[in-house]
Amino acid sequence: MIDSIGFDLDGTLWDFAARYADFFAEAVEGMEGVHRPTVPEVYAVTGLAALPYVENLFPELINAPDSVKLEIFHRAEHNGCEAILREGGRLYEGLEQMLKTLSASYALFIASNCEPTYLNNFLTYYGFRHYFTDIITQDMRIGKTTKGQNIRTVMQRNGFRHTVFVGDAQSDADAAEEAGVPFIWASYGYGSVPNARYRIDRPMDLIPIVQSL
Repeated sequence: MIDSIGFDLDGTLWDFAARYADFFAEAVEGMEGVHRPTVPEVYAVTGLAALPYVENLFPELINAPDSVKLEIFHRAEHNGCEAILREGGRLYEGLEQMLKTLSASYALFIASNCEPTYLNNFLTYYGFRHYFTDIITQDMRIGKTTKGQNIRTVMQRNGFRHTVFVGDAQSDADAAEEAGVPFIWASYGYGSVPNARYRIDRPMDLIPIVQSL
């Protein structure tokens, strides 16, 4: 019987990628030969760590110093975090009802590759912190760990024995496999996981699937 449910953030709980296309465009403004990113391009790199995020979003910067790439990332991230507290983003339909229902019977947590401020501002803006037992993000990692290892860290420090992980991308499925837990694909998000055993097309679909496991 399932005792805990882990969630990816972007593409699983909400959509903020459209705004990030603007923030990254601002971050590279004035840099010769660097294109303005599109929303689909941001969807494609969401969930990656800082350096691969910038390298995949801006292939023309692949040979630029890491310091330049990180400066672009952190400039966009800073503006994005401030915007979250001002305006929020787009929650997927039925999300809060799903969290409210499941948190009454299961421990919920978030494992994301985002910056801590980004996740904390998301939780603050929507008042969702009380739904989650734990969170772990990129900067909270001890040493160089993977998302799968982060899932295991949350399980171990909370005594979770039977966890499932919900995400929208193949990288989330890979993390769940590495952690040794079942994966549920949020098909409404950014990515594609064609071989996923479990699939939800909206947040509320998660409730009967979890109850059946």
